[in-house]
Amino acid sequence: MTFLQLLQSLEERLGHIHLPVRPQATGLQDLFEGCGLHHELTVALVRAIYTENHCRHIKDGVVAEASFKAVTPIHAAVAHAERTDIDTYRFSEGFLAALQTAFEQKPHPRPVRPQAPRGQVLPFPTLRRRAHR
Repeated sequence: MTFLQLLQSLEERLGHIHLPVRPQATGLQDLFEGCGLHHELTVALVRAIYTENHCRHIKDGVVAEASFKAVTPIHAAVAHAERTDIDTYRFSEGFLAALQTAFEQKPHPRPVRPQAPRGQVLPFPTLRRRAHR
C-alpha cells in the first residue's frame, strides 16, 4: 500500500472533515485540501508515518509496523496530556483504529471466470458430407 492509498483509506474511515485528502496531490505540501478538524494533530500523525516509513514521495510504500511505531508516541502524548479535550482524544483513538483496519484489509481477489471455449466443433450432416466427395 502506498502512503497516498493509506491516507485515502483513512479518509474513508474517519471522514473528509478530519482528513481532507486531495486525490490529485503530488507531494506532502499539497496533500490536504484545507484544514480539517484537529488539523495540527492530523499533520503530526501523517508526517510521523511519512518519516518513519522513510518515504520520499507520497506514492512510496508504507508498512504497518513502522506506521504504528510512528503514531504510538503521539497518541500517548495526547492521552496523557493534562489539557486534552475529549474530542481530540476520541479522534486520536479513531485514527489508531482506522489505521489498524486499513492494514488489516486484504485486497479482494478477482473472481476467476471460466474461460469460454474459443471455438466449437460442429457436426457436419451426413448428407452434405457425401455431396462434397
